[in-house]
Amino acid sequence: MISYKRTVQSCYLSYISHAVINNIPALLFALLSRSYGLTFERLGRLVLINFAMHLMVDVLAIRLADKIGYRACLIAGHLAAAMGLVLFGALPLLLPGELTYMGLCLAVAVFSFGGGMIQVLISPIIDQISGSMAAGAMTLLHSFYPWGQMLTIVFSTIALRILPESLWYAVPIAWSVVPLVTMAGFAASPMAEPRMKENLQSLGELAHMKGFWLAVGLMSFAGATECSMAQWSSLFAEQGIGVSKLMGDLLGPCAIALIMALIRMFYGKWESKFPLEKFLIFGAVGSAVCFATAALSKNAALAMAACTMLGVTISLLWPGSVHRGAKQFPNGGTGLFAMLALGGDVGCSIGPWLLGFVGDRAGLHIGFFGGAAYPLGFLALLLMSMRKKSETPKIEG
Repeated sequence: MISYKRTVQSCYLSYISHAVINNIPALLFALLSRSYGLTFERLGRLVLINFAMHLMVDVLAIRLADKIGYRACLIAGHLAAAMGLVLFGALPLLLPGELTYMGLCLAVAVFSFGGGMIQVLISPIIDQISGSMAAGAMTLLHSFYPWGQMLTIVFSTIALRILPESLWYAVPIAWSVVPLVTMAGFAASPMAEPRMKENLQSLGELAHMKGFWLAVGLMSFAGATECSMAQWSSLFAEQGIGVSKLMGDLLGPCAIALIMALIRMFYGKWESKFPLEKFLIFGAVGSAVCFATAALSKNAALAMAACTMLGVTISLLWPGSVHRGAKQFPNGGTGLFAMLALGGDVGCSIGPWLLGFVGDRAGLHIGFFGGAAYPLGFLALLLMSMRKKSETPKIEG
């Protein structure tokens, strides 16, 4: 019998790589703004490019994997992630003037190709390997993203504190080691190969099923909520609240990631006390309150506490929505995961960019206040979805 232990370990490490490429740009927002005069909208556009590329890969990845294999796609994806991180550090040093920003955009597009491959292909691999334990394995898989986010924040913040500001480029280049190591792991591990032809329902059939687009919409609002805070909390803490970058990173995105990781790891043990949909309702309402409190509070400690509390409220919005979709459409197969990922990436691309767009024109506090609309949109769709079905899906621990 084939042992997939090393394959599963590589899948978990992939989510750490995914966290690195999604969070490195945001940690450098304030520095890039000072060094290259980038506006909030231009910074937000980097996030938009990141997840727009994810969207393209969401559409293509499953078909491509079915033709050339999951191993080849994941090796190519991790190589692109590593190359993009190197380019993100190197191109601003090599390109003059306006071309500097174009270089950053190119680098983001390259590593986002890798991130899209990771996001779409890892979940069906874990789902196939885990069998009846898929729900618990999926929750654990999603916990590695905030663990990776936390590690990225801590080590990057320490490095930026130690290094002269002019050497910032060393940070993204150094992080390129993580996807390279993961790539080597997939090259040497046995590979489960889910195939589109195994799906009992086609994407066309799914698209006409009751509740399908609500499931995709939930992912969009979950992505917008989680990604907006992840991408902007560091800069908001520094410029909006007035705390130091070190404290802002540690009490903002780092603390949020730690809380998210712990809740995602242990939620299965608490399910009997906190059923999934009740937790999602609490998370949506709580996230809206936290966004509004952070934006409107005149007290720096209260505003920072509201940012940190988002780690609790947003922790299950994304994995909970994935699991609801998988339970609601059990015969959707890997195509379903691709569509859920596409929905999430729509939110991850538009949400942070729109927050930055509003922040440029009305102030960062107003942009953050507007961010409360994302979890409220999630709540509206969740309540609609709950009315349309009789069973309540649960995450099995």
